[in-house]
Amino acid sequence: MKVAVILRLVPDVVEELVIADDGRSLAEDEIMYITNELDEHALEQALLLKERRGARLTAIGVGGDQARDALATAVAKGADEAVYVPLEAQDRADSHRIGAHLAGLLRQERFEVLLAGTQSIDELDGSLGGILASHLGLPYVGGLAAVDTDPSGSKATVKKEFPGGRLAVLEVSLPAVLGIQAAEQPPRYAAVSRIMQVKKSLQVKEWKAPVPDVVGVRITGLAKPEAAGRAEMIPGDAESVAARIARLLQERGLL
Repeated sequence: MKVAVILRLVPDVVEELVIADDGRSLAEDEIMYITNELDEHALEQALLLKERRGARLTAIGVGGDQARDALATAVAKGADEAVYVPLEAQDRADSHRIGAHLAGLLRQERFEVLLAGTQSIDELDGSLGGILASHLGLPYVGGLAAVDTDPSGSKATVKKEFPGGRLAVLEVSLPAVLGIQAAEQPPRYAAVSRIMQVKKSLQVKEWKAPVPDVVGVRITGLAKPEAAGRAEMIPGDAESVAARIARLLQERGLL
């Protein structure tokens, strides 16, 4: 059985996001990119499938040069093959363009299971998994918390989470695209020494086809939120603070 997992590189929101001079994109030199968190869970679920079913696992890194680091980490964790899909910054939040682009790659080789995170933090126009499934003519189920396949690789049993704590167990015919909300266990750790060792010998395939000009989302402008007002700190003891709050409420007609 052959399994592929899609790893998207997204801005690290722990760092300050810097807007580029064009006002429509982020300043690439000022932004740190990391693997999308839910794609990390998709990778972990793919590794579990490899361990249970002897699957061959292909990691597909989508983004700028830092996607190569994500691929090295995936191989250090246990992926068998790495494919790099370079994508310009303005295309990375457009799920329709990414889906159409990846479909061209994935049609060349049959995978029984295609895994991706249910969403990424920067996507603007819907879940990549569903869009990719539409291009490939495959079934899609998202929001999954577990995936397993039968020994023949013809069907998968998945667990889907619903609001309110409900959990559905579904059977899906393969091949299929599956969106992972959370892997069955936390993503495993790869030692830095192991990642550096993999980087020295890793042979990464690169998909260089032009990105299809499909209808998606175009960012016309980016701006930081403007502060609407500032909080007023009230000094003093409890009695004086309470009196001040009461006066403010009276002034605003709330008492």
